[in-house]
Amino acid sequence: MAKNKIKFFKYVGLTLLLCSIFGCWKFVNNKEVNKKETEKIISENFYNSYAKVDNIAYNPIQNDIDLTNDYVGYIELTDYNIKRLIISTTDKILLDKGFVGILKGSANLDDEYGNIILAGHSIINVFQNLHYTKVGDTIKLVSHLKEYNFTIVEKHIIADDDFSYFKQSDNQKILTLVTCENNNKKRLVVIAKLQD
Repeated sequence: MAKNKIKFFKYVGLTLLLCSIFGCWKFVNNKEVNKKETEKIISENFYNSYAKVDNIAYNPIQNDIDLTNDYVGYIELTDYNIKRLIISTTDKILLDKGFVGILKGSANLDDEYGNIILAGHSIINVFQNLHYTKVGDTIKLVSHLKEYNFTIVEKHIIADDDFSYFKQSDNQKILTLVTCENNNKKRLVVIAKLQD
């Protein structure tokens, strides 16, 4: 009887170990697949042509989107391994898929002036490495029409209900990036100005 219990617990332990290994592999694999899909979409649609696309066609019932025509551009910080597609919403389901979203009240990517406000999760392959950026670093923002380069000029940790950095600008083009900080209790805000 005691031998059977030991065998049982060995099998349960081995099963749990295998499930954990599979779960970790699946997590890493999904991140890699997501990264490759992003690279493919960017290379096919931004380097070959600057074709205009329709707005997000999101069906909340299906919980899915068609990646081929639902993005407005992409953001890249080469030194920090950040290269993400930008969508025109901050719907949680879509941000959970690894997109960067444009906040309500934001300027459009191609507006001459204004504050472009982008939000993304503080996770690997999205904005996790944003925490390590420094004033003076360059951020590349590419729309379907043009490429823009911004220089980081400020970084702040703010309360999650502080919207003072999200105001519009009438005389310059600003990029504001926001992500979670301190287990979602605070926000990291990175502000960049368009390079001349």
